[in-house]
Amino acid sequence: MKQIALMTDQRDSQLGEVFTRELGEVLSGLADIRKVFFESLGPGDMVDADIVLVNTQGKALEVQSHVKEARRILVVQRTIRESEAYRIFTIPSGTRVLVVNNLPETTLEMVALLQQLEVNHLQFIPYEEGMDCRDIHIALTPGESRLVPACVETVIDIGHRCIDISTFIEILNRLKNTDREIDHRLLRYAKGNVNLDTGVNHQYMQLFQRNTELDAVINHAHEGILLLNKGGKVTLFNQALAEMLGLKEDALGCGAEAFPPEVQDLLGQTQSQEWLVETRGRSIVVHRQDIQYFGEPGGSYFNFQEVTYIRQLEQNLSRKLRDRGLTTRYSFSDVLTRSPRMRQCIELARRIAGTDITVLIQGESGTGKELLAQSIQNESSRSKLPFVAVNCAAVPEQLLESELFGYAGGSFTGALREGKEGLFEQANNGTVFLDEIGDMPLMLQAKLLRVLQERQIMRVGSNRLTQVNIRVIAATNRNLTERIQAGQFREDLYYRLNALSLLVPPLRERPEDIFPLLGHFLEQRNRGELGCTAGAREALLAYPWPGNIRELSNVANHIALMADREVTPDTLPTYLVGRAPAQTFAAEAGLLAARCGLERARTLLAVLAQFADRDLKAGRRSLRAALQAQGQEFTEAEVRGLLQVLAEAGLVRSGLGRRGTELSDRGRQFIKWLNNGLVNSPI
Repeated sequence: MKQIALMTDQRDSQLGEVFTRELGEVLSGLADIRKVFFESLGPGDMVDADIVLVNTQGKALEVQSHVKEARRILVVQRTIRESEAYRIFTIPSGTRVLVVNNLPETTLEMVALLQQLEVNHLQFIPYEEGMDCRDIHIALTPGESRLVPACVETVIDIGHRCIDISTFIEILNRLKNTDREIDHRLLRYAKGNVNLDTGVNHQYMQLFQRNTELDAVINHAHEGILLLNKGGKVTLFNQALAEMLGLKEDALGCGAEAFPPEVQDLLGQTQSQEWLVETRGRSIVVHRQDIQYFGEPGGSYFNFQEVTYIRQLEQNLSRKLRDRGLTTRYSFSDVLTRSPRMRQCIELARRIAGTDITVLIQGESGTGKELLAQSIQNESSRSKLPFVAVNCAAVPEQLLESELFGYAGGSFTGALREGKEGLFEQANNGTVFLDEIGDMPLMLQAKLLRVLQERQIMRVGSNRLTQVNIRVIAATNRNLTERIQAGQFREDLYYRLNALSLLVPPLRERPEDIFPLLGHFLEQRNRGELGCTAGAREALLAYPWPGNIRELSNVANHIALMADREVTPDTLPTYLVGRAPAQTFAAEAGLLAARCGLERARTLLAVLAQFADRDLKAGRRSLRAALQAQGQEFTEAEVRGLLQVLAEAGLVRSGLGRRGTELSDRGRQFIKWLNNGLVNSPI
């Protein structure tokens, strides 16, 4: 068998291993390959082999005295892998690149190789130990990353250079090979390498095909796409942009002058931001971003979208979400109220809508918690994205987990083979509304805590985590503090949910809203013409409304069916009329008599009524002055105390800023009851 001696330095044993592996890949069975170290050769020692391989011309001269015939020496020609060549061609043109190898001679060989491969768009700087290269940001090295100076930010390691096919052809010629299997091996070996004779141009056939496919994709886009190099010249634009701006084919390589005047200023911008441009009768949103290659500036990317197309996309998305039931129906304009407390609640909800923080809405059943949750979604940045609502108390515990988190295919009997996405996945990029969160099982509370902390979910029966981008709005009519003390709700989950808190007041604490809401519900039932007797008003005001607005809507259904021309006690549900107004007002009168004196309270209420009739401010000082004008002596502290008692009874409204204190509807009815002068009045 023929003998091939591979001459290497002991310190470069890794290169020797690479060469041995590549030679064996092609020449196995044809020649015996053995490594010989230069350091092992003494004076007069001879290398007995048919072919002696060395990696540099300098080594060829060094080994010449140890070989019988100089023609047996062959300098290995090396090249690089095809995949690594593509990486080099992505470096921006004109970039200064530091070339680093283990020896000055091999460094220069590497530079020569790159030039031979027609990599001529870069400025290569051969590295010498100790040189100042702080102004160079990219280094290229064939497997010698350890030698690259630390000041260089980006290192492109293309791996050890491989033996070029030309060297194998020379070896096979010298060995007079006739084995066709060896030829097939050589062809397989050559497929992944750049041939020094043909260079990289031949290898770019596949890359050209990929670029053609990419051009087809870009030109099918509805959005305009534009790439500028770092010199501000056009390197790419698609058909959509040409139609938007009237560009011609010869715009490639041109600067801003090829574009309409309205666009030219934007192309010189250096900040990544958005603009709205009016040009050629079109409204276009333009977005700019920097392009970088290996940390070096490579130019700018511009995206052009017509406003009409954006609106069409939004409409399509809204329609699809609506078809799936993942949209909201209500906004803040749908909240009907005259209550100062409720107005404060709405104002806080509007502020909350401008954030992306988790919200906990607390309030009794029927107060409108979901209406506020939908309103928050409608005024948030996620308004066009999914809104998924789930009632944690209405879904059985054994189903709630799979509804929220989904399940993997075949995870339980009856499961779909392909699995099912849960509500968290359906709401991705949007909002999840967890109603009645206080009734969620403890086991699921722990999983929900992970969703809030990590924004990750895991389907039932799966071990794969899925990242979700969601906002969580939770609501409850439970006292979560009591649930925590009873061990029925996790304390850590409560603090996660309660990042922002919204407390919705019950209807009994906002009696001003009873009649406006009742009128609204009757209008929805085409009975808005109905009036309301004083007796009916007293009954409606006296009732505590445990079911809140939902219960009031049910009462409106009863009234719409029973009433003829006006709402009377006889047209109200019997359970509501059963609470005699006289009894409730009598109880309040007794409370006032015990706490502050009924007559003094009555006197102050009468003065408040006079202020309201004249639409005047009613501060403590003005009230005291009016009382003194009537011969009533009240200190300012007494006025303050009386107002506090009347507010607790719901007879007055306080804390209204510059308006001071005013009489509530219930307070007016109480005065009429005291005076025994009830009259009919409209709703």
